[in-house]
Amino acid sequence: MYSLDVVQISRVQADQRAGRAGRTRPGKCYRLYPISIYQKEFLEATIPEIQRSSLAGSVLYLKSLDLPDINILKFDFLDPPSRESLEDALRQLYLIDAIDENGQITDVGRIMAELPLEPSLSRTLIEANELGCLSQALTVAAVLSAEITFRSTRSKDMEGKRKRQELPDGSGWGDHIQLLQIFESWDRTGYDPRWCSDHELQVRGMKFSKDVRNQLSQIIQKIAKGSTDVQAKKERKSDPDYRKLRRALCVGYGNQLAERMLHHNGYHTVGYRAQLVQVHPFSVLEGDEYGKLPVYVVYHELINTTRPFMRNVCAVDQSWVKPILKKLERLDMNKLSGGSSGSKDPEPLEDKQVSSPKKAMDVKQSDVDSKIQAARERYLARKGKK
Repeated sequence: MYSLDVVQISRVQADQRAGRAGRTRPGKCYRLYPISIYQKEFLEATIPEIQRSSLAGSVLYLKSLDLPDINILKFDFLDPPSRESLEDALRQLYLIDAIDENGQITDVGRIMAELPLEPSLSRTLIEANELGCLSQALTVAAVLSAEITFRSTRSKDMEGKRKRQELPDGSGWGDHIQLLQIFESWDRTGYDPRWCSDHELQVRGMKFSKDVRNQLSQIIQKIAKGSTDVQAKKERKSDPDYRKLRRALCVGYGNQLAERMLHHNGYHTVGYRAQLVQVHPFSVLEGDEYGKLPVYVVYHELINTTRPFMRNVCAVDQSWVKPILKKLERLDMNKLSGGSSGSKDPEPLEDKQVSSPKKAMDVKQSDVDSKIQAARERYLARKGKK
């Protein structure tokens, strides 16, 4: 779950910031905390990004290398992430058909690895291409990548609220559909920046989403089965309920499903370690005549503010969810990891086997040290000549 937490800096960061004071001329750095906090509470170094972010893209890249003996859960990372993060990445790739039940990359996974998007959006585009709604999916992927936001207005007058209410409402199907409709409305104005300003949308973010869409259209052109141009009227007439797009989103976000609780509009995530979550208050997802929200939804991300919320949700049909639930039942993490994962863990190497590589490493390290020393001496010699 994504959470934006205020945390203390590390000692490495503190020293780096102090170095700024003397960069161009002599200076002093005043730290607004006692040295005891620096020594006792600060971490030695910043936690590497690989240990605090999603690894689905990285694992997909490793799978695409076609190395037969690679085992993801036992791979020798420089900064090893947690086993749970790696398992979550493998689970996600399996549920969206990027790898098969034996951990081998599929044809779909190879195409996904070529697209500069997170795996869920890549899979959505591929499925949309098969269903005939690629143009719509390209728009949604571009807008989600650009993360368009409303402008922050200082005044709390009704005018600003009215302008936002004039925006498309997603036809009640959810936020992905609303984002599509917003972009299509902007397209009908000839991408007029004033339309964004009139509706309290950040012009810069909208322009960036347009550029991203153009780039994605060029990249996916070689596999596209239809036009990638914005075709709002034609597609809306042929599919008024956006069923094709919503089904593509269900396939792409197979690892990010949530099921509504029986007696209220709370949800629990589907799959490993179910969490109780709620639809974000700003969502345009609508309920039925009794006020009940859809039974199943997909979400773009989970965020934790006052409580866990699903942001950017979209309603999906139960029939689309059943194949994903079946895949969850036969999921085998050891097979998904690859390499010699099907067999038992190998016995630890004996000391005799380890000793020879250790000597080789010592020799190699001494060579590196001698090269560094030689380079230092050359540098000092050049400096002395100047």
